[in-house]
Amino acid sequence: MSTVTPDVPDASVSHRGAGEATVAPAWITANVRPAGSFGRADVGRLRDLLGVLSASASLVVLDLAATSLRSGRAADAIDEAGWELERRGGCLLCINADDDARARLGGCRHAVVVGPGEPTPVP
Repeated sequence: MSTVTPDVPDASVSHRGAGEATVAPAWITANVRPAGSFGRADVGRLRDLLGVLSASASLVVLDLAATSLRSGRAADAIDEAGWELERRGGCLLCINADDDARARLGGCRHAVVVGPGEPTPVP
């Protein structure tokens, strides 16, 4: 199940000078909690979901508490989505990653990975 919730900053309008107002862009945060084991056969679905979210969201929070990553291709899909978000100024945050998931995601350069109970970065 995934939940997409708009997260709009408090100051949506900033004033530059006399009579000049600019509208700050709205942020969209997507919270996704996949469940089950993701092997080679399942990576396509994960890649499709993350592809859509990385093209439209500003921040994707991927909760891995109920997920087992059995394939390096799953880590590649996560890293690719992280790159798409990063190049647009966004972020992919993987939370509740157990030791196995952290080992799989160790080579990811474009996703922030934190373990269960670890503090998460504050935007």
